[in-house]
Amino acid sequence: MSYLYEVSFNVDPKALSKEKLNIPLEKVLGYMKTLFPSQKGWMDARAFFSLNEKNNTYVVCISEWEYWEDLENHRKSNLSEDKVLEEFGPHIKEKDLIIRIFEEVD
Repeated sequence: MSYLYEVSFNVDPKALSKEKLNIPLEKVLGYMKTLFPSQKGWMDARAFFSLNEKNNTYVVCISEWEYWEDLENHRKSNLSEDKVLEEFGPHIKEKDLIIRIFEEVD
């Protein structure tokens, strides 16, 4: 069984267009794929942004973890949130981050 850790937020397309969104999002994903493999239980990382919303662009960064304990250790590190805030800082605030945790269905 695996667990997904999602960090997501909305960005005003007037403040950051979809074309300009790619660069910081690629940096966040590169960071996740470089740093997370050193954490026990890491399985994968992905990043997405919505295409069908006109008033907001919804950005999602997801990491997958093999065991609950591994995810708990990752959550204590704040690595995902810190990198997202570093790259998107002028456009979002920490309070705007949405954190969700999912459990895979067997």
